[in-house]
Amino acid sequence: MTRELALTQPFDLELSLTMGQAFRWRPLGDGRFSGVLGENLIHIRQIEGGVEYRVGGPDGERDGSDSDDGLLRRYFREDDDVTAIYNDLSRDPVVARLVAQYPGMRVLRQEPWECLVAYTCSRRNTIARIAHNIEAIASLSQRTVKLGDDVRCVFPTAAQIVRAGEGALKDLRLGLNRPGNVFKAANQVCIGALNLDALAEVKVPCNEAIRTLEDCPGIGPKIANCVAMMSLDKLDAFPVDIWILRALERWQYQNRGCQMPRNTMSPNDHRRIASWAQLYFGKYAGCAGQYLFHGIKPNK
Repeated sequence: MTRELALTQPFDLELSLTMGQAFRWRPLGDGRFSGVLGENLIHIRQIEGGVEYRVGGPDGERDGSDSDDGLLRRYFREDDDVTAIYNDLSRDPVVARLVAQYPGMRVLRQEPWECLVAYTCSRRNTIARIAHNIEAIASLSQRTVKLGDDVRCVFPTAAQIVRAGEGALKDLRLGLNRPGNVFKAANQVCIGALNLDALAEVKVPCNEAIRTLEDCPGIGPKIANCVAMMSLDKLDAFPVDIWILRALERWQYQNRGCQMPRNTMSPNDHRRIASWAQLYFGKYAGCAGQYLFHGIKPNK
């Protein structure tokens, strides 16, 4: 059964799903996308004034409900005051132009554990390869959800990955530089050394959450900032990669106080640039970074 969900703020479904922040959305044609949110398989497309969607579970398609509406509203951050965010970002002329050029681009609120694994897989990887790896890791849950002929796997919990063992991850042939880091992160979650839900609490400052994430093996500043921004509600986190560096250089942010790295970017370079961005762009620095990333990256 198709269900409609009204969205009252600027929203571009395709841009938000395909710009490289989430990796489990597949185009189905006719503007529709397939993605797994929690234990739900969602088929969704944009319509006038909102989106329409169908939802499937372990036994196939089921009727949508108010709780499914809530799931999507939370995922698309419908609780944000987008107008206030746009106004705040538009203090910077470059970002103001990009906001006008890409209206409706939204930061997604992803599930923290899945987001952590996805960005652990992102190191020196393409979006297509990250998506392939995440689907492979999802198979370890051995739990499927269905919508017609579309069958997808629910993402495994940290405990399920630990039970499967590090060998099971290696058997997937993910092609990661350090495949053991996913298993190490799962173990940190299981023993309580990394509590992602606690880090998402409003009382936890962004930089404290980032430092905690960096204490986990294999998580450097970029991954920590990505996870903080995209799943822990820390919109002032500012991930820095080669595309952000190119954007900062192209639009001459070094003239606004950003000290660019001299050679290869070190973790300290990342922390310094992120700190500058938080001061310069303010409490929505991460959103500014998303616009800079999309404005500079080719083949979007």
